[in-house]
Amino acid sequence: MNQKISSLIATFKTTDAFGFKYAADFPVASLGGQQFALIHTAVALTANLGADQVSGTEQAHSAVLGKNACRLHLRDDMITITNAAHSLVLLGNTTIGGKFQMPHSNGDQPLLNAARAFAADAGAFSGAFISVGLPATFITQLNADIITFENFITDKGNALGVQVNATGGLDDTVRHAATALHALKTVVKNAYKNNPARLAEWATASHVERHTPVPRAQPTPPPAA
Repeated sequence: MNQKISSLIATFKTTDAFGFKYAADFPVASLGGQQFALIHTAVALTANLGADQVSGTEQAHSAVLGKNACRLHLRDDMITITNAAHSLVLLGNTTIGGKFQMPHSNGDQPLLNAARAFAADAGAFSGAFISVGLPATFITQLNADIITFENFITDKGNALGVQVNATGGLDDTVRHAATALHALKTVVKNAYKNNPARLAEWATASHVERHTPVPRAQPTPPPAA
């Protein structure tokens, strides 16, 4: 959540409190009452959407960490099979030649495609692989790591979907509430034009904190020759 949206949400909360305090001056059916109702709804929505946004970000980060760890396990499974296949070729097994080559691309999908091919082809050579030291469960382990890797990719996609949807909903809610706030600045000023104390209270409640961007440090010019 960026600083501008955070500042607006803080203002929505103080505006909502002001509207609740002086609700009798802004009947529900009036334009002012309707705008205060929109602000009130936005306060609740932004709290939920903000939580979803943070949750989605955290879930995506967790999925990325898990995927990276599983990628190492999957590559290790495959490299072990590749090395064993190379040894078998050197020992005279010509039927295994050309199979079990590591993918040249570093992407997730090429790795998965190659891993599935390894798992599909390894059954015909399981005895030979076991004879050069691979455990009897090497295909089972490879398949398990493939499934785990796929699950982490899915989890990451789902988490990013939650994050994107929450961000979009948050932006939309803030935009509508900001329009309501703009309208209220006219309505409230007209309602309290003869009440300076109330106007001062409204000015504080409806103030949106402005944040000046911190200027980037300029590089020090090289000394003159």
